[in-house]
Amino acid sequence: MTGARAVVAVVVVALGLGGGFAIAVAQRGGHEERARQNAQDDATKAWTAVAEQLKAQASEQASRAQNLAKLPAVVQLVSSSTAQSTEELGNTFADLSKGEEWFQSSVGDAQAGLFIGARSIWSSAPVSFDAVRFLEPAGEERLGAVVVDSAKGLLAVGVARVPQPTRNQESGFIVFWKPMPLDAFTASHPAWAFVVSREGSSHSRGSPDGLKVLGEAQPRYRDLPCCTTQELAPAVSLAVFVDPRQRVEEVTAANRRALGLLVPVGGGLGALVAVLLLFLGRRRAAAEEVRDELLRETQVQLRQSQEALQRLSTGAFATQAAAGTPQPAGPLDLALASTQASVTASRYEVVAPLGEGGMARVYVAIVRGAEGFKRTFVLKRLKAEHTGNQELVNQFIDEARLGASLVHSNIVPILDFGRDADGYFLTQEYILGRNVDALIEASVAKRGRPLELELVAAIGQEALKALRYAHTRTDDAGRPAGLVHRDVSPANLMVSRRGEVKLLDFGIVKSADRVTQTQAGMVKGNLFFMSPEQARALPVDPRSDLFSLGMVMATAVLGRTLYSGETMYELMNRAGVGPTTGDLELLAKGAGPLTGFLTKALSIDPSKRCASAAEMADELSAALPAAPSSQLESLMSELFGADLDAERQRFSGAA
Repeated sequence: MTGARAVVAVVVVALGLGGGFAIAVAQRGGHEERARQNAQDDATKAWTAVAEQLKAQASEQASRAQNLAKLPAVVQLVSSSTAQSTEELGNTFADLSKGEEWFQSSVGDAQAGLFIGARSIWSSAPVSFDAVRFLEPAGEERLGAVVVDSAKGLLAVGVARVPQPTRNQESGFIVFWKPMPLDAFTASHPAWAFVVSREGSSHSRGSPDGLKVLGEAQPRYRDLPCCTTQELAPAVSLAVFVDPRQRVEEVTAANRRALGLLVPVGGGLGALVAVLLLFLGRRRAAAEEVRDELLRETQVQLRQSQEALQRLSTGAFATQAAAGTPQPAGPLDLALASTQASVTASRYEVVAPLGEGGMARVYVAIVRGAEGFKRTFVLKRLKAEHTGNQELVNQFIDEARLGASLVHSNIVPILDFGRDADGYFLTQEYILGRNVDALIEASVAKRGRPLELELVAAIGQEALKALRYAHTRTDDAGRPAGLVHRDVSPANLMVSRRGEVKLLDFGIVKSADRVTQTQAGMVKGNLFFMSPEQARALPVDPRSDLFSLGMVMATAVLGRTLYSGETMYELMNRAGVGPTTGDLELLAKGAGPLTGFLTKALSIDPSKRCASAAEMADELSAALPAAPSSQLESLMSELFGADLDAERQRFSGAA
């Protein structure tokens, strides 16, 4: 027995020494592996740092492009252009880039360009990369990308779509790009080297030591990982090389520590492992017996479950089918039913077209009901070609929601919104009347003079009632809604046959960051009547609407707009500068008692205007009493009586 124990002891010690040696070797290999991993981690961290900076720059350019694309002045220029006026549009942007501080500050230290469709209309510098390939995906909110340019290396590119298309329904795109030299990264990391490649084009940058690594192939370092290559953007890869020699000392020290542990630690650990192996061997046999027993029990339970399922399928369900019990509809059936129910024919019968803007078409429509019921509406439909543009769809929905929430006698309400077989639509109250633009034009043409001052004051007072209501609106939590119309113009003020004044298109709030064309499809009102701060793309508040109303009243007093321009750029400059001393002197000749009131309303500095619509209404009353609505009714009858009577008969008798 003693001899047997001695044999066992010798075997255990031998196993311990062998195991200890194996563990020591593994320990040595572990140190080497950690050293290799540290070298790889250096390269990966370097790649991540560079990639994050490049992507951040691309995102910044995309954000800047989006901000410029949504400026009212830019939207105005693009949406009013045609295929024949693109050259003028390019010249206008060139003038803006040289002479307008707000435009220059928007571009900043980057380069920018304007594309209509796939055509380059203007750019602040030659476009040396394939910009067209970025235009199609720009339907997203923003698009940032990193590209490799043959001349300048890396470029951070941002693209944004202008919210409103041109008159020919072409999309406009603002493109920003900024060179990103790799030298900026290697300066702070002397051991790094970079290679960026795309479709056969590559650029290498780095410190002398870093670039030397690319050309070295020393066997001593060949097995040490030194680089990370990953995709930076679609079809663009970035490789980062790190000098592996900085990890050699670490590997050498690791080897020494591993050899020092060979005998004292390895032997002891080896013996312990041998004992554990014997113990675990016995445990393993017991575990296998338990496993076999559990397997047998599981097989029995599975067989019982299968038998129960078979009984159910041939019993209860079969009984239901035989009795004619209806079965629940599957997911496919429900989906089909939902689709069929959502595509319904329009209940609005179109009687006549009213106009067309960049986003929608407007009609007179009739709804019929039981017992001969019939009512006339203004039907506004989002153009079919825009239904795939989620941004325009959202704008249309926002306009409907806001308009439906504004309930006031001086605001044309939105009564219905939905989607039918013809697309998205909203309906408004039909007003038998004419807008103030038509009223001024007819007065000059038929009576040889603009509107009387008392009538101008009446229109102003009624419009101020609408603005006061809108400007003081609050949300459900009682917070100010901050609504600003931003398109108060003669085309958006209606005068009914009975002399009522109503404000149209209250869908352009400052938070929407967009410009919507008027109901008649006219865009001239925006530039002729917008405040200087709006024309300069500065923040606007309710005082901007008060300025625009002052411009409407000045136009009614003079019988024409206060200023004009031969080109869009001239009009933008005039709007940005605001009324000059000469303009105000001309206005004073016809404004009489309204001169002081209009001079204050048209102040270039918003702080010098009235602070609110209520204050402006009080000052207007003090300057000149407004004519009663009966006088506006008489004027409407004089100028449009026959036409309005025919219109009423036409729509009321529509077949």
